[in-house]
Amino acid sequence: MTPEKEPVVRIPLRRTGSRLLFSLAILLFAAMFILSVCKLSLADRYGHSTNPQSWLRAARLEPRNSEYWRQLGLYEEWDLKHGNPSRAAVELERAVELDPWSDAYWMDLANIDEALGKAKAATAAYHQAELAYPASPEVSWQLGSFLLRQKDFRGASAYVRRAIVTDPNLTVPALALCTRTGQPVSSIFEDILPAQSGYYLAALDYFISQKNRDAALESWRRLLGLGASLQMSSSFALVDELIREDRISEASEIWGQALHKSNWPVDGSQKASLVFNGGFEHDILNGGFDWRTLPTSGAAFQLDSSVAHLGTRSMRITFDGSANLDFQNLSELVPVQPGHQYHFSAYLRTRGITTDSGIGFLVFDPLHSAIPQASTPTLIGTHPWTLIEMDISTASDTNIIEIALRRKPSWKFDNKLSGTVWVDDVTLVPFGAADKRASP
Repeated sequence: MTPEKEPVVRIPLRRTGSRLLFSLAILLFAAMFILSVCKLSLADRYGHSTNPQSWLRAARLEPRNSEYWRQLGLYEEWDLKHGNPSRAAVELERAVELDPWSDAYWMDLANIDEALGKAKAATAAYHQAELAYPASPEVSWQLGSFLLRQKDFRGASAYVRRAIVTDPNLTVPALALCTRTGQPVSSIFEDILPAQSGYYLAALDYFISQKNRDAALESWRRLLGLGASLQMSSSFALVDELIREDRISEASEIWGQALHKSNWPVDGSQKASLVFNGGFEHDILNGGFDWRTLPTSGAAFQLDSSVAHLGTRSMRITFDGSANLDFQNLSELVPVQPGHQYHFSAYLRTRGITTDSGIGFLVFDPLHSAIPQASTPTLIGTHPWTLIEMDISTASDTNIIEIALRRKPSWKFDNKLSGTVWVDDVTLVPFGAADKRASP
């Protein structure tokens, strides 16, 4: 069976009038097309201008383009000198009418409605943005932030929580906004922060930065409550902050909890000594109640496995002879009892320590500068392992001391420090209250 051919439409153009009308129609169509293209091109050029008057021309040339109305609205909102917030609202309303499925447009409108004091209209606009893009963390964040500013803490919590779950980078801004708007800390933990270590660590750092130690301690308690292991470094900022506040017993408790949760090794060979890692058998944490090394030009620190007084390692500091060092860059904070007496001891080994100013130890109260310091004898030149020791008495308000390897600057012409010192077996042992020792 032969397929039927489609009928061919023929336009009769035999007469001169018909041909003329057809040509005119083609020309008119082409002119309208060219005019439309020119119009769109001109509107686009105006739209990319830096002149707001050109944006208005673009919107008039292409009134169905929602982006031009949004551009105008945002300009009216943010131009503090010439802007008109009410006009901005009208132009942004035009934008959402043309594109009701743009969450960004609805949020722009909500923002200007809030600025105009139209809280109900702003709430409605934010919910329209949520309908347009339900999974957007930005919409959740903006809506939650708005509700926080309106003091609707219960309504805000779900949205802020959803935002930080989707984007954990919003955690700190969320904490800042919650505290600034007056949301109770208990509500922040219960209703906003997910029970995960990353969020509690962020809260810990934030509350420490704000000097809100009670909230920081609550962050730490919740971290412990998760039952997961922790890094020792997680405790450093809180321990240091408590030390600065002279809350030494709390700092010591947190240090012990961190040691347990991190499974950090503890040297059991010096049980009577209060010095942590006094034999340098474990890596230095550089924080908390472990040793701290402060880098400085002219000195290099290294744990040395080839030289030790006892055990397997010692701390080696090498001075390169480039500076007249005021050195106090190896130290440890040690909790103590006020009004007690302690025996301090350490072993030093030196090789070629130059100048008249030698190496020894300084013990002092870092929180009370008026309390006298105690210094051991110093070593210069070359010495085998040498015991240096002294008795110290803590003042009635001393709860912590700092033990520091010390070298004072030399006043002589030949004052550049070179040579090597090894440190090992540093101990601080209590042996009775100072007042009892003083009694006959």
